[in-house]
Amino acid sequence: MTFKKSSAKFMALIIALFTFSSATQAGALIEPYLGYGIGSGDRNNTDYDYNTPQFGARLGYQMLGLMGGIDSSLAPEFDLEAETAGSTSKIDTDKNQLGLFVGYEFPILLRAWATYYLSSKLETTSATATTEYSGGGYALGVGFTGLPFVSLNLEYRMFSYDEVETGSFKGDLDPELELNEIFLSVSLPLNI
Repeated sequence: MTFKKSSAKFMALIIALFTFSSATQAGALIEPYLGYGIGSGDRNNTDYDYNTPQFGARLGYQMLGLMGGIDSSLAPEFDLEAETAGSTSKIDTDKNQLGLFVGYEFPILLRAWATYYLSSKLETTSATATTEYSGGGYALGVGFTGLPFVSLNLEYRMFSYDEVETGSFKGDLDPELELNEIFLSVSLPLNI
């Protein structure tokens, strides 16, 4: 009889520990970040290059290392360098994207995540017109969390723009404009 009572108490204690420990490790994730993106791409016979500061935030939920939520970032007013047949021009550009991310924070000062961008917009402005390219993309990222309160991050981002709108014209872009980017950032992951 004593064995059954002590076993039941022990099991209740184990269940309580798991319940309370998971509750203390679960919560809202707010992660603002600031970084620098270096990218390139091509369409038809034109090569594109850019490097620009970017900022954004990941908002979501984290529990027992697993995390997920939305990721939004903005790269305001940078020069997109276009090279066609040896001739180079600079185009005033803004870029923003919105996506869903899922990841895991390892207990060894490392975290990894993947992002699917539902929407990515690239707006170019010239003397004659404003053109908006729309599409989506993917990203893979890793972060080093060995510093107090801060994560040092490296991401590889891939964007594909398949729609264009300029003036009253709106249509599909064929072939697509594809951009690839290395993004280095510093973030402040806060679990509330």
